[in-house]
Amino acid sequence: MIKKTNFYQQQDLCEEKKWHEQSFYLDSGHWTSHPLFASRGRHWLHNDLQSLRFYSELFDYTKSKSYRDDARVLLAPVGNGKDFFYLQGVFRGIQEIHGIDISPICLAACPGNIITKEADILFSGYSDQSFDAIVCSQFLHHVHAVGFDPFIHEFYRLLQKGGTLAILEPSSLYPFGWVTALTRKIMGNVTGLVEGERPISPQLLTDSLMRAGFEKVRLRGLVFTHVRFPAIVQHMIDAVDYPFRVLPPFRSFANSVGWFCTKL
Repeated sequence: MIKKTNFYQQQDLCEEKKWHEQSFYLDSGHWTSHPLFASRGRHWLHNDLQSLRFYSELFDYTKSKSYRDDARVLLAPVGNGKDFFYLQGVFRGIQEIHGIDISPICLAACPGNIITKEADILFSGYSDQSFDAIVCSQFLHHVHAVGFDPFIHEFYRLLQKGGTLAILEPSSLYPFGWVTALTRKIMGNVTGLVEGERPISPQLLTDSLMRAGFEKVRLRGLVFTHVRFPAIVQHMIDAVDYPFRVLPPFRSFANSVGWFCTKL
C-alpha cells in the first residue's frame, strides 16, 4: 500500500496569491536591486538557460514515447504560460495543453492556446489518466508545510500509463544557496519569498516519486549559476558544467535540478 503523508495539511493559498501581486524584486527599490548586484540580463540569462536545458532533457526522455505526435499535456502550475513555447519544441504534435493555477493574474497572462483552470492542484477536478505528460516547474519548494506526497500522488492519478512527469526545482544542496539563505537572515526577505519557501532536498523528492509508484526516475542538474552572478561569470560556468550536471553526486548540487519519471 502506498504511504501518504501530510495529506490533510493545507497550503496557505491566500499568501501564494499575494506573492503573484507583488513587484518584481528588481523593481523593489532595495539597494540589492542596484545594477551592480542584479539586472534583468543576469536574471533572464540564468532562467532561460535553465528552462532550455530542462526542456531539452524532457525531449530526450520522451523521444521514444508513443504520444510524441499527439500529446495531452498539463502545466501544473501554469504560471504565465511561458512554458507553452518550449513544449512546442518537445512534442511533434500536441492535442491539448492544459494549465492549472490558483492565480487569476497568471491565468490572464497565459497564451490563448492553453486551456486554463483556476483551481488548487490537489482539487483539480480532472479525471483519472487525463494526460500524457505533466510539467511541474518551480512549485514544490513552496509546499514544504503540506509535503510533496499529496501533489506527486495527484500527478500519478492524472497521468496515463506510460505518461511522463517532469519536475524542476531548486536544490537545497547548492552551495551558493547557503550564502543567500544566510544573507536573507541578516538583511531580511528583500526578494519577497513566501513564508516557508525554500529549496528542496533532491533525495526527499526522489523518495516521494518512488513512493507514489513512479519508475525510470532520471535526475539532471540544470545550472550551477545564480541570477546574481554577472553574465560573464554565468557564461564561463555554463561552458564547463556538463559533466557535473549528469554525474552523481555532483548533479544534486546544482542550483536547479530536473526530475523525469514514468508511470508504468
